Amino acid sequence: MKRRYKFEYRITMAYLLIGGLWIIFSDKILLLLVNDSVSLTQLQTFKGWFYVVVTGVLFYLLLKRHLDRLRKAEKEAKESDRLKTSFLQNISHEIRTPMNGIIGFASLLEHEHLNEEQKKEYIKIITRSSKQLLSVVNDVLDISMIQSGNIKVSNDVTNINDLLEEIYSVFKPRIKPEIRFILTKGLDNKSVVVLTDVAKLRQILFNLLSNALKFTDQGYIEFGYYIKQNKLKFYVEDTGIGIKKELHEKIFDRFQKADNNVMKLYDGVGLGLAICKGNVDLLGGKIGVESEEGKGSRFYFTIPYISDLKNAAQSPEEHITTSLKENSVILVVEDDKANINYIKEILKRAGINFAVAENGQQAVEMCRNQKNIFLVLMDLKMPVMDGYQATRQIKNFRADLPIVAQTAFAFEEEKQKVLDSGFDNYISKPFNREELLRIIKEYQRYS
Repeated sequence: MKRRYKFEYRITMAYLLIGGLWIIFSDKILLLLVNDSVSLTQLQTFKGWFYVVVTGVLFYLLLKRHLDRLRKAEKEAKESDRLKTSFLQNISHEIRTPMNGIIGFASLLEHEHLNEEQKKEYIKIITRSSKQLLSVVNDVLDISMIQSGNIKVSNDVTNINDLLEEIYSVFKPRIKPEIRFILTKGLDNKSVVVLTDVAKLRQILFNLLSNALKFTDQGYIEFGYYIKQNKLKFYVEDTGIGIKKELHEKIFDRFQKADNNVMKLYDGVGLGLAICKGNVDLLGGKIGVESEEGKGSRFYFTIPYISDLKNAAQSPEEHITTSLKENSVILVVEDDKANINYIKEILKRAGINFAVAENGQQAVEMCRNQKNIFLVLMDLKMPVMDGYQATRQIKNFRADLPIVAQTAFAFEEEKQKVLDSGFDNYISKPFNREELLRIIKEYQRYS
């Protein structure tokens, strides 16, 4: 490997080398050209000044270039420290605020004199605060995985109009009466089915609409899409506070908010737009903003338009249930009652048969005795026998049975450990209906 010396060593060695060569060769040339000592002394003086001036200029240029790099690095480090400090302050606030709501109202529920109306209201506040806290945690994990490259892109059959209608119905109750909420579709329902990563697309639109809602007090919020040069171009436009032109590029950086003085009035840790940009890049598109301070903003992004009309007719549930054998069963291995009920409800609505084991040992026995089990959803931490041990034992007598880990791990190296332990796949908690059905669809051929 080539050795690289420090800057001060290199410049000192260069100075000595050039100076030594200059003295040796210039003296030889002068002795050939001049015979008398007076002229030789004058030329020697001129030669010395020439060397001092030339090397001085060269050293100035070298030092200036080096110091410019150091100053730039120092400036970037200070800015990074400032942003990180601001981020830590923001995230501390964003975590403590919902935690205060959760802990506070959970303790109030212990009082016996509460009526049903009060209990319902407290539970709503706890649920809302929990979702807010989960959103902050997800943002931090998402940006971490995007920056490290440990994130996968899937191609899902997606009806864009259905997705936008779903998003519209989620945001509509949150819109203030003085704001018009508009959805504009660029394609009819027959030609709107495309292949893309629906989770990432939904996250981008959610983040952009959440920002529009946060910074708009009156006027309108409009979102939608249209076709441009064989790409789907989505946009979210509002009449909110707007963004200074010089900040248009910076707002997509990590931990960066448009204006820290203004943004102190609003919630958020400054990761939403960075996550949007990261996801858009992963989808093969571009993101940008058109905005003027005090006159609103228009965020837009593109994704490739890959149409897939073949699967447009069937919903995820229909596609799965029509492909499963009549007596096929999914085994849900889980010890948490709430998680069991949640998965059971999804499977019931999809018309999928299931069985439940509350620990790894039960799961091993059921897989040994019930040959119609075609897929196992395995929790990792359980009493009696954990998911890792159970999976190893099941694979000994049913090596071809797909086992999917239900994991709360968020980082790629932890997930890789799960796969290396014998699991065929994993689904990260908390997961939604679409994610679970997509996993089931992937393994329905084993039924």
